[in-house]
Amino acid sequence: MPQTTMPRTFPMKKPDGHKAVIQRYSSRVDASVDSIRMTILGYQEAPGATTGPEGFLAHLDDLFSHAGHPLHHDIASFVDDQGFTNTIAVCYWQDEAGYAAWRQGFDQWWHDQDPTTLPVGLWIETFSVAPAYRETNAFQEYIRGLSACPMSKIEPMSESGYWGAARDRFEASAFDDFRPDVAQDLRFDSERETLGKRIVVSDIPNRLCVIRSGVTWANCGDEQLSSYEKNLKPKLDAGMAYLRANPKETGCCSLRQVTCLDSDGSDQKEAYSLGIFLTYGHLEKWAHDHPTHLAIYTRALAERKKYQENLELLTYHEIYVLDDDVSCEYLNCHPRTGLLPCFTNEVKSRSENSPLP
Repeated sequence: MPQTTMPRTFPMKKPDGHKAVIQRYSSRVDASVDSIRMTILGYQEAPGATTGPEGFLAHLDDLFSHAGHPLHHDIASFVDDQGFTNTIAVCYWQDEAGYAAWRQGFDQWWHDQDPTTLPVGLWIETFSVAPAYRETNAFQEYIRGLSACPMSKIEPMSESGYWGAARDRFEASAFDDFRPDVAQDLRFDSERETLGKRIVVSDIPNRLCVIRSGVTWANCGDEQLSSYEKNLKPKLDAGMAYLRANPKETGCCSLRQVTCLDSDGSDQKEAYSLGIFLTYGHLEKWAHDHPTHLAIYTRALAERKKYQENLELLTYHEIYVLDDDVSCEYLNCHPRTGLLPCFTNEVKSRSENSPLP
């Protein structure tokens, strides 16, 4: 791990003789899978709205009744920095044919939505990634996201617990440094008029980086739960707040801290952060250099060393480096939603609708 048939151009970061404190696992996909599709569906309610996630879950029941429904999805919610309540479904497919079949039914529903009369905001953010351009890190007993998909196989790996381990877990890191074709700074304009409009985000550069990083405290006893709440979670919250507040400096286009929901919409003892960065290099720089991430990393490592195989707080993450197959569309969403502030916005009329990739 990682395996590649391409010659290695860039050396691994793993130190000689390194041994991880705790055994971690990574997911593999069958060799027949040439692309993975991840789609985020969002439902946004203004402050004071009372429908909650139930309205969104009712929509999902209909949307996932179509042919080609996702192999796996999960539900979460969060209140954003504008006070809007957002409920999201993160969905996974193992091939473009299945996704395309589902989009036929979805597009008919989506294009019937009139943003000028919608009582909520809706959005879809979707991308595909080659397996070599994704990496995962999990505990065997706590698999979520891509690792929970039926096409994934969980295997032990040794690339963890050192700087550069995440890069080493990418198969493509043997021959690709993940730099974009054209370097650029992140534009950020959160004052655009977007409510009541159908907006497609265009001019999205290649090599965006997506990270989903989660934690569960469901199995924590009093001691480890108290340590998480007092010692680790405040540092995690501070790091995420810094990224949200400094998009131009960090290259962080979007950062959502969400609470996972059961199928009936009730909270689970589980959460994750979902971030989109201009490049993997931006994410890596924050992780390597910034005090807010160093505080998270050193505290988490201290917990692992203290409890080792008795660690009750479980974590995972998955990271994707994308090509140019990224599509994002927002209906009646506020201007700080997702990628709306970061790239060119194209306002569409209903007569201009065309299926997204």
